[in-house]
Amino acid sequence: MLHAVEIRFAGEHFQDVLLQVRGWLNEKNFQPTTFRYWLHEPESVMRVNFESEPHAKAFAQAFGGVVLA
Repeated sequence: MLHAVEIRFAGEHFQDVLLQVRGWLNEKNFQPTTFRYWLHEPESVMRVNFESEPHAKAFAQAFGGVVLA
């Protein structure tokens, strides 16, 4: 089962958000299964899927996101 996390951010900050996400994942040694993103204004969306529910919850907490049911 996959656990999807959705985070929202201003589209003009996409590169910064992506670098922060990648750095955090590398630091924690977490391996998401997929990344998806939709760039819109004023708010863009990134979804990151994890096989591990604890990893999904930690990621959501770190980036102010939500784990989707």
